Formats: sequence, C-alpha cells, structure tokens
Amino acid sequence: MKIEILERNYNAKDKLKDLIEKKLTKMQKYLGKDASSRVVLSKTHDREKMEVNVRSNGLFIRSEVESDNMYSNLDTCLAKIERQAIKYSTKLIDKKRNSTIDINDLLFFDEMPKFNAPKITKRKEFELSAMSDNDAIEALELLGNTFYVYKDAKTDAVKIAYKRNDGDYGVIKTS
Repeated sequence: MKIEILERNYNAKDKLKDLIEKKLTKMQKYLGKDASSRVVLSKTHDREKMEVNVRSNGLFIRSEVESDNMYSNLDTCLAKIERQAIKYSTKLIDKKRNSTIDINDLLFFDEMPKFNAPKITKRKEFELSAMSDNDAIEALELLGNTFYVYKDAKTDAVKIAYKRNDGDYGVIKTS
C-alpha cells in the first residue's frame, strides 16, 4: 500500500509516522495491495486533526477526526476506515455470495458490525430557480440548510451550494 503523510502546522514524530504506516498497511487485507492512502496531520490552536483518505479499485474511503491527542485520532480514524471497508466488502460479498472476512481478521471490532441497508424515507420535488452563486448562498443561510440546489443564471447549469465544516461555502457544478 502506498502511504503519503502530509503535515500542516504539525510536526509528527517518527514514532507516529511509523505507527500510521504499520496500521494502515494492515488494512491491505480489506483494500488490496494496490490501495493508496493519504494522511493529513494538522494542528489548530490546541486541537489536533487527522484526515485519512484511502483509494482502492474505484473505492474512496475517508475519515476525519479531531481531538487533543493524535494517537487516539489514529485509532478512531482507522476504526472508521475499517468499518467502511467492511461495509463495502460486505456489499460485494452479498453480490457474490462468497464470504471472505473472518471475525478473527478484524482489527478494531470484537464482532462483525451489522449494517442496515439504506432506504429512502422522503422524496422532494421542486423547481430550480435561476440565480447567482451569492444569491444561492444567501438562500442557503436563510433556510438554515447545509446545501442548496439551484440553476446558474448565466449558464443554466445545475449547481449545489454547500456549507463547509470550516464555516465557508463551496459550490459544486454539475456537467
């Protein structure tokens, strides 16, 4: 597994880097040897943040944790990654009906996690309004939602304005 460790306002000791590589390498059993991961370590004020992004065969898994201890962040992030990898491989197993995960192979769980199939509980239909990006962000703030779908007034492209975790906004343009 290819592992890239980035540091932003944070100096990681070699012990932490080695531990990250050791634990992420164990995830190969779920993700395959061709998997690649990117770990971003950052520090803001007195909080330490870890982001782990893993790519493997078209699969993208992401985990982000923030606390006051980077070592606990690592365990929490990897538990989330393992859970998502198990969930993904369980879906594949259900399709193929060929179980490959053994309970003894789990790194962070004592028993196999159970997953409920997601279901659609509500459907909405609405007409898209033509507006600028700034107007869409104002509408988003007024509604108190985390995203807003609209049609760009200039290009007629469907766009999605969303509120980011850092308090800023982002816009996704569909093609």
